[in-house]
Amino acid sequence: MSLTLTAAEAAKILKVSKYTLYELVKRGEIPAHHIGRQLRIDPAVLDNYLRGNLGVTNTTPSTVPAPIPASPAFRFIGSHDPTVELLFEFLKHTPLPVESSLSFRGSMDGLIALYREEADITGIHLWDDVSRDYNTPFVKHVIPGEPVCLINLVQREQGFIVAPGNPFNLRSWEDITIEGLNFINRQKGSGTRLRLDAYLRSAKISPGEILGYEHEETTHSGIACRIANGQADVGVGVKAAAQRLGLDFIPLFQERYDLVCLGKTTKTPAWQQLISILKSPGFLQAINQLNGYDTSLTGKILLDVKK
Repeated sequence: MSLTLTAAEAAKILKVSKYTLYELVKRGEIPAHHIGRQLRIDPAVLDNYLRGNLGVTNTTPSTVPAPIPASPAFRFIGSHDPTVELLFEFLKHTPLPVESSLSFRGSMDGLIALYREEADITGIHLWDDVSRDYNTPFVKHVIPGEPVCLINLVQREQGFIVAPGNPFNLRSWEDITIEGLNFINRQKGSGTRLRLDAYLRSAKISPGEILGYEHEETTHSGIACRIANGQADVGVGVKAAAQRLGLDFIPLFQERYDLVCLGKTTKTPAWQQLISILKSPGFLQAINQLNGYDTSLTGKILLDVKK
């Protein structure tokens, strides 16, 4: 007997999103069944659907249970932070569980994906030198005239992640060009990369003076892993990522990390559950068990643009 396919596997074969697949099942175009809460599809059924002759299958409507409506889901594309993963883990265990897909591509890519409606939520930490404010100017510039909501997730410390004992005795941004220091960078478009590049411009330091500037990682955890494995000496990241791997941390600046969604998302039950989690004692306690976070603004709406 052939193994059944999960929703993710079937969606990949069809080259559609999981949400499109759920809609096809809901409309009865692709017969499916459930094992517990998990959707399962027979490979033969999918093959016949692709060939356009679904009627050839022996599966009849009378033998296929009516599909259970798909769980609410969020598509997240944005900047990485361990508290984002924590938030979406909490969402899986709400009265109406919310499934999520997380893609950590950086703040700017996240905002653009939200504007194109390729994401439901993004997370950003973008510093604007002109207004001396985080995030709000970028949201207004990238998503002009659209209903949008900006809400704080955390305030956090960023700094140098280094090996235990801080072998190069790093203290500040100025130390980034120490001879022999091997740096690991974040990817273009990430808020951390933009903050680093802003410093380099102000200090008139050429990227070519930094050994490893062109080597990139897409998450704070990835930065910490490179340093823990001895592949780099230093990178800029959050304190929690350093703590998790037993590395040292030299603070450089504090910043605001906010969540952004379009107005229509704020009208969904899933969003209301997310708001409840942000304000829940259990979630705040979980964040405060990590080092380097301030939850005094967590759950506060900082921008709410309506049409």
